[in-house]
Amino acid sequence: MNRFAKVALTAALVAAPLMASEEFGGIGITIYQVPAGVHVVEVIPGGPAAESKLAVGDEIIAIDGISLKGKSIDESKNLIRGQVNRPVELTYVSGGDTYTATVRRAQMRVENLDGEAVTKWYNGQQEFSAEELETFAAANTTDKKLLTVLSNGRTIPAEQTVGAKGLDGIFVEKAEAPAPSYKQTNSTKSNGAKLRGFDRQKISFTLKNAGTVVVKVSDASGNMVFEARLDNANVGINSVSWDGANVPSGRYMVSFEQLSGVSGKFAVLK
Repeated sequence: MNRFAKVALTAALVAAPLMASEEFGGIGITIYQVPAGVHVVEVIPGGPAAESKLAVGDEIIAIDGISLKGKSIDESKNLIRGQVNRPVELTYVSGGDTYTATVRRAQMRVENLDGEAVTKWYNGQQEFSAEELETFAAANTTDKKLLTVLSNGRTIPAEQTVGAKGLDGIFVEKAEAPAPSYKQTNSTKSNGAKLRGFDRQKISFTLKNAGTVVVKVSDASGNMVFEARLDNANVGINSVSWDGANVPSGRYMVSFEQLSGVSGKFAVLK
């Protein structure tokens, strides 16, 4: 197993140490740590997170309002995991905009699939499709519902085959009663504002909608370091002056709030 896949699996909210199976309250994603938080590697089909608009490539920057910046992968994982059926709020960045989503944790299990058993099941076959591996995993587990099979930490494309090493079945507890409904993402509507420049004297940006705009600058922990209100902002290029001389260098969220929506982008203050 390559290093990237091993990190993703070990860190994943649906993944486990490679030596044994593991059960926990999770939301069905795999991740790795980045400076701003965690990067989403996979969103497991049928898991709680799949009910939201969270997507592969998004970056989760806060859990229940707690910033993930500077945390270890274990710290981030422990914040996302938790009590089954309890809601968890994710703050994430997608396409340069910031959103929130609330999902409920489910009882999940990661189970390493025995490569030799898979090969024997298929009479010595060496390459397997996702459908074949899911058939094997489902047939050999009776108390859990199979969501998917991962190969080296990634879902298997329908048109590809993989070997019998590095396989993990992702299961969710079967519900005797109707499964609880998951709350869909409550995304903040984007107003289309775009950050153009950010330094210690001025913040410049473009607007698609004229009118009042509130410009905010927040640090990685969510603490606001600057706020200004422009009542007569124009469509197109606008700017606001601020005194950032004593603000520490680092990564900041610059956001633009209007009645039509909110947009934000991380920027580095040098």
